[in-house]
Amino acid sequence: WASKAAGGMRFAWRDGVFLTALRRGWWVVLDELNLAPAEVLEALNRLLDDNRQLLLPESGELVTAHPDFCLFATQNPAGGGYGGRK
Repeated sequence: WASKAAGGMRFAWRDGVFLTALRRGWWVVLDELNLAPAEVLEALNRLLDDNRQLLLPESGELVTAHPDFCLFATQNPAGGGYGGRK
């Protein structure tokens, strides 16, 4: 949310980088997605489904991904071979 100085203090929605990419068909890499909270993974689930939609709970808007949008995700290997984040 960003404040609008003109006419007093109001709040207005501003798309971030991820939503801009979703709407414009850019490619996105989500690094170490296995460390994301369950809420984030649940929100991405519908986007990765056949309908390719993301629900914005703040506004109730249902955003359909641009046909060229592509999402890549990385994760660290399970087990003892990885040193972890520092």
